[in-house]
Amino acid sequence: MCRIRVLPMDEKVEAQRTRMRYHGLLEDMHRTEAAMREAGFTDEEIARELVDMRNQAKEITRAGMSPEEVRVLEERNIAKYGNPLGPTADQLYAKYGSWQMVIDASMRTSYAVDRELSLEYRPCPV
Repeated sequence: MCRIRVLPMDEKVEAQRTRMRYHGLLEDMHRTEAAMREAGFTDEEIARELVDMRNQAKEITRAGMSPEEVRVLEERNIAKYGNPLGPTADQLYAKYGSWQMVIDASMRTSYAVDRELSLEYRPCPV
């Protein structure tokens, strides 16, 4: 995150665009949660789908990053979770103890990163 502060303006603008794409993918997750709830899926089923969607969103947004940036993120996640994209649904359940908390965690964004990029994420009402 501190690296964001020293990015040249053109790279910071591109980082903002990438982050905004990520925010759009989070919106898709909110819509998916609402649709799954309406269809009667359990919290566990919803959580597993949303964790998968979040990991897919990470993969999509990382496609716009430099190989070095991706390497740093993936190394951190491998060391912490054993997975280059981050924690699994089961790892999050073990951490939080409820599927609803896994759902909530899967749709969080980093306030610090958003702030460094002069962005604010507010989910649209579903």
